[in-house]
Formats: sequence, C-alpha cells, structure tokens
Amino acid sequence: MALSRVPGDEELYVGGIFTLRRKTTLEKTGITHIVSVLKYDFKDFEDWEKYEHLNIEVDDVEDENLLGEFENSGKFIEEGLKNGKDGKKGGVLVHCAMGKSRSVTIIIAYLLRQYPHHTVSSALSLVREARPMAEPNDGFMAQLELYKEMGCPRDIDAHPKYQRWLYQREVDLALAVGMVPDRVRFEDEEVQEETEASGREVELRCRKCRRTLATTPYLVKHLPTPPKPDSTPTTEPISSLADTLPPSPLHTACMHHFLHPLSWMRPALEQGLLDGRLECPNPKCHAQIGRYAWQGMKCSCGIWVCPAFSLQKGRVDEIVKRGENNQGQGTDGVSGASGADKSGAIGIRLPPGMRGKGNL
Repeated sequence: MALSRVPGDEELYVGGIFTLRRKTTLEKTGITHIVSVLKYDFKDFEDWEKYEHLNIEVDDVEDENLLGEFENSGKFIEEGLKNGKDGKKGGVLVHCAMGKSRSVTIIIAYLLRQYPHHTVSSALSLVREARPMAEPNDGFMAQLELYKEMGCPRDIDAHPKYQRWLYQREVDLALAVGMVPDRVRFEDEEVQEETEASGREVELRCRKCRRTLATTPYLVKHLPTPPKPDSTPTTEPISSLADTLPPSPLHTACMHHFLHPLSWMRPALEQGLLDGRLECPNPKCHAQIGRYAWQGMKCSCGIWVCPAFSLQKGRVDEIVKRGENNQGQGTDGVSGASGADKSGAIGIRLPPGMRGKGNL
C-alpha cells in the first residue's frame, strides 16, 4: 500500500516515503506536486526537479505543531490540483514516513478547508476507504478538531483560538519543569472572537466594594455534563486557557468561579510565583477574593482546572445581566434571587428571612 488515492474527483494521493522511489507509478498517476511531512534530505531521489515540492519538517509526536501549517499546505495542494503541466490539472502526493499519521493529518486538513460539510471524523473515514491504516496521533486529531472549530481560517496565526492554543503550549512546557510561564496572556487585552451575545450573561462583582471583576466571556465553565449511570465521572484536568466546555446544571454545586487571566490580576501573576492570593483590584478595598495556581486547583465539584484562576463564590456576587437561570431568575438580578424579588433585581442583598417583605 505504497500509494493510495483519496476518494473523490481530485487526483489526491497519500503514501509513505518509499513511494518516491516508484518513478513509474508516480508518472502513471500524474503526480506533479509532492508534500513531504517529515524531516528528510531528498537529494538522493532521482528526477526530483520534475516535481513542485513542499517540505514540512515535523516529527510524529503529539505535541508537534502541525496546525500552523494547515493553510500553507492546503493552499499548495489546492493550487497543485488545479495547475499541473501543459494546461492540465495536476496530481498531488502527500507523504510522510509510513503514510499513516502526519500525511493523513495534512490530507484531512485540506478536506476540511475545501469542503465545509466535512467533519474531522467524516474526512478520516473517507481517507480510510482507500488507506485503512490511516490514524493520526491524538495530538494531531485535537489540532484538526480545533482547526474545524476555528472555521479553517486563511490567516491561522491571527486567530484568537490559535493564539490561545500556542500560549497553552508555553504554559504546559513551563509547568513540566516546575516553572511559571515567561509571559502572562491577559484575555481582556487580547483580540476576541466576534460572537453574537446569546443565553445567560453574568457579571461577577466584589461582595465588599461592588467592583466588577469578570463578565461571561472570561468565565471558565469547567464542569462536564453529568455522567451517565454506572459510568465514571470525568476527573481529567481541563485547561482554563482553552475553550470552555458547555455549561452544566451542576455549576451551582461548585464553590469557585474559574476565570481566564485578566489584567487586574497583573500585580499578583507577575510576581513569578506558582500560586498565591487574588485580591480585589479596587485600591480602597483589596479584599481577598480568591486564589491562583499555575499547577492547577481542584474545585469542590471534583474537577481539576489547570492553570486555575479562582474566585470564591462566598466573596463575590453573581449578577445576571441577561437571560434566566434554573430558578427563573430575571434580567439584572443577583444570583439566587427570584424574578419576583424586586430588591434582588437591583442587586440589593437582604438578610436571611427578609426576602419578599418589601422595602426596609
């Protein structure tokens, strides 16, 4: 199985490096462009000048960055298929060492780029029709999922999700040797994705001085969906720097609000410590409102968040700006107040037993 044609209308092939020595096969299949996804010196191959060549020097390891190459390789493949020789369409071979992981990843990325109806799973299934051994490593599969989630942008480098992903890699590398990252990425100082506001929007305020600390876009909804009966709950660490999981009805069981790093945390985070206190940024307040831990923190719900930037629920108020919670809470209400509680609706906290008894 040296050379496999990807099903479809295009002359797109995937294979291993030994395919390059089958000159007759390459000529019969009309290969005009070659994408090599490995570190190798190709000077020993005969007639190498006959082909347009793109070399992506990466190893087949999970932490290798292939995501940043998807647009360059996708554009090369697209142009190679359209423009062959003598005015004819071309044929493109994508290969790595075995034609199993790296080359298949590049092929899938091209399919996602060109055919928006494809998912990562469906594109992999298509390749496997011709090459059953196709199996990108887990790291490459995660990068493909992120690429699809990003919308397969033409400018990958500028995309906020890619920038956040790169920073997460920096953090992971630093934590692996027990160090704090060289830089802190404050999310409120970065370009954010343009998304339509929808659903429940909240604002977290210091309970002591009412200073706004965070809003919905910077909250980490860290709980997984409730486990099915007879199944094991999710306990793997999640990253507070990566995209968040869908919200869960169990969120009220947690004693923490987890955030992305925000600029008001700068005095604490730039001390270079692995963990420490978070204080209210109001210079007249400075109340302790939470903690941070680059190495991660376990929430009361049992989920590890890493790195962790946490506000204690007992130290902040959750103000609902839009939408309703499970208790029918209305717009601009304090968390826990009903829609009919007018005093709660304007953010006034009443002592226990005083709700619903009118003005003080």
